[in-house]
Amino acid sequence: MATIWLNLVNSSRLPSVTIFDFAIRFLLIFLPFSSFVSVFLTYQIGIQGASFIKELALIIAATALVYTYLMSYLWDRRYLLKLTIIDYLIIAYMAIMVSITLTTTGIRWLIYWGRYDFSFLLTFMIAYHGFPLLTRPISYYLRIFLISAGSMLFISGLLKWPLNEEILLYFGYSGNPSAWDFGGAPPIFHGIDGANVRRFQGLLDWPNTMGAFLIVFSGIFAYFVRFRREWYYAIAIVLLWLFVMVFYTYSRSALLAITLSYFIVIVMTIWSLWKFYRVQFISTLLIFTVFTAIVWVLYYDRAAAIVGRSGSTLGHTERMKVGINRTLSHPLGQWLGSAGPAYRYVMDLSDGKSNNTDEIDRFYIPESWYIQQFIEWGYVGGLIFLSIMLVLFLSLLAVHPILGALFAGVGIMNFFLHTFESSVVSLLLFLLIWLLLAYNKNARK
Repeated sequence: MATIWLNLVNSSRLPSVTIFDFAIRFLLIFLPFSSFVSVFLTYQIGIQGASFIKELALIIAATALVYTYLMSYLWDRRYLLKLTIIDYLIIAYMAIMVSITLTTTGIRWLIYWGRYDFSFLLTFMIAYHGFPLLTRPISYYLRIFLISAGSMLFISGLLKWPLNEEILLYFGYSGNPSAWDFGGAPPIFHGIDGANVRRFQGLLDWPNTMGAFLIVFSGIFAYFVRFRREWYYAIAIVLLWLFVMVFYTYSRSALLAITLSYFIVIVMTIWSLWKFYRVQFISTLLIFTVFTAIVWVLYYDRAAAIVGRSGSTLGHTERMKVGINRTLSHPLGQWLGSAGPAYRYVMDLSDGKSNNTDEIDRFYIPESWYIQQFIEWGYVGGLIFLSIMLVLFLSLLAVHPILGALFAGVGIMNFFLHTFESSVVSLLLFLLIWLLLAYNKNARK
């Protein structure tokens, strides 16, 4: 047996290594289109459970990883598990999750809600510790993501501008604009009260999700092409267009996030930009300024209605206050699934206490992923989660300001939204950053 194992390893034909590599490549290609595929298969074709395709790929990758490490430990010690500080934080965080949930609502909720709360944490642990099993250079995996994600954005752009979102009706999307139905198909587009606009969401399920996705794509694209100096004009134009696409989502949190992300990168690289790319930097800044001025002059009334949205702001603020009060009332946490947009999948709402959806939402949805963590896991779990995010941000910032800004952008959105609930964003984000962190760690050896 040992001889067979060593022969397989030395010949790079170990089946579990090949399976793991294939699963990671599949996820990078599939995730940008996962919302569209899930909607089409579920609501147009009628295949139930299609939304779990990505989780199945993760299970396959995790199984292959565990098998490889176990066999390596028994035979040649080629692959050895070395835990980091982030691993310990994640393990502590999940231990709190499991202990609170099993003693309150039971294993069914743990399995179901874990898909939202910690599947992305497991994803980047799988990617980080599985990095030695990958068979291609890191640039290969970033490239296939950029091609897949870029294709999704290109198709989404066609739907928004020369074509029409009504085409999505043929693929299972709902024909009720701005009407979100738990357990139902997402609408073809969302609007804004008081402004005659169609928010850009493309093949995804929500404009805020598209805004976060564009931030992830912008960061990975900028990092991937950072050494292509002869392309800097073209790169700047692409980044400006991605900013425009974020603008058309009319997501205030996404606009704030991408603006701060770009600002972080500029501040941290201002010396080299001014010294080596002065003309490109000044011309790009002028183009951006002119574009902003034109938008402000031509669309002032619409922009005011979009940015103002006093009703939306008041609703967000009220829900946050309710969430903070719930945290103060239960400092040790409540349970998995006691807060967040998907509460209806696990909470029993048939007790007749209230038939008002807005009233129920106001209690269960705090409009902030961070407040949600404190409601569910209490002070200790919430602080551990914040520690994980801080360590990740500092680790990425040490690799490159672009990656730190990318993570900060999505993190900023989480102050005002439940951004990580979208698996398209959370799984892709943590899969990519852990591949990059693992690559950077191995490159320094």
